[in-house]
Amino acid sequence: MSKALKILSRPKGNAEEYGKWSVNPYIGCSNSCEYCYLKKGVWKNALGGNEPTFKKGIVNIDHAFHLAMAEIIEHREEIIRDGGLFMTFTSDPCAPETRNLFFLLVKEVMYIRVPVVLLTKNADFTKAFYYENIRWRMSQDDYGHDVAFGWTLTGHNELEPNAHSNEMRLQEMSRVCRDGFKVWASIEPVIDFKSSLDMITKAVDAGCKHFKIGLLTENTRVCRKKFDVIDCMGFITDVLTITDGKATVYWKQSVRDLLETIYTPAAVDELLNYPHSVGKDWSMFKKED
Repeated sequence: MSKALKILSRPKGNAEEYGKWSVNPYIGCSNSCEYCYLKKGVWKNALGGNEPTFKKGIVNIDHAFHLAMAEIIEHREEIIRDGGLFMTFTSDPCAPETRNLFFLLVKEVMYIRVPVVLLTKNADFTKAFYYENIRWRMSQDDYGHDVAFGWTLTGHNELEPNAHSNEMRLQEMSRVCRDGFKVWASIEPVIDFKSSLDMITKAVDAGCKHFKIGLLTENTRVCRKKFDVIDCMGFITDVLTITDGKATVYWKQSVRDLLETIYTPAAVDELLNYPHSVGKDWSMFKKED
C-alpha cells in the first residue's frame, strides 16, 4: 500500500522556532536567495529549485486545497493549542506562483478560527484578488487577529536577486498593518548588525509588532568567524532599546549559540531577560494582545 500524501507537517529544529505546524504543498522558490537553507546541506536538490512546483502526487490547486483542509480540520485543536499554522517552509506563500492557493487556505481557515502565520519577501500581494477576499472576510468579523503577515528583512537586496527589495517589503508591511492584520518580521539571517538594525528601526515605524532574530548560519551552525560576541551584545542592546514598548522580540537559537561560546546558558537567559523578549512558545495570537 502506498504511503498517504501529506501536506501538513510538524517541523523540527530551527524551523520549529517559526511554527509547530506547517502547510507545504509546493517545493522550490523563485526568490533565489543566496543564503537559502534549501540550497545547502541535506536539503540541497531535495526541496529546492528556483521555480515553485507542487509536491509529487498533487494534481492541481483544487487537489492541494482539499488535501490541506482535510488535514487542518483533523488536527485543528492541536494546531490552535500549538500557536497556529505556518505557511510555508518550502516556498514563498505570497509569490505570484503560489499565492492563490495559500490565500484560499487562509480565507478558509479564518472561518474555523485557526491562526495563520505567513512569511514572505513579496511586496505586491496586496493587489491580488485573493488578498482582497481575505481582507473582506476580516471586515465581516474580527478575524484579522488570527492572521499574521511577516516579511524577511536582511537589508541586503543583492543576496535576494529575484525578490522584491527590502524597502518595498517595508512599504507592503505598512499597507497590511493599516488593513488591520498583525504584522511581524524575520530578521534572519543577520548578515551584518548595522543592516539589521536599520531594518528593525524601519519595520517598527511601519507598524511591526514582533521580531524573530537569527544569525547567518552554515548547515545549521553559527558562522562564528563572522560574528563577534561583544559586537553581538551591543546589537542586542540596540535592538531591545529600539523595540521597547513597541514590539516583542524572539532571539533564535543561533544567537544563543554564539553567546554561549563565552557565557553559560543561565547567563544568556539573564542577558536576554527583558519584558518584551519572548520565549519559544510565545504566540502572536495570545488573547491579551
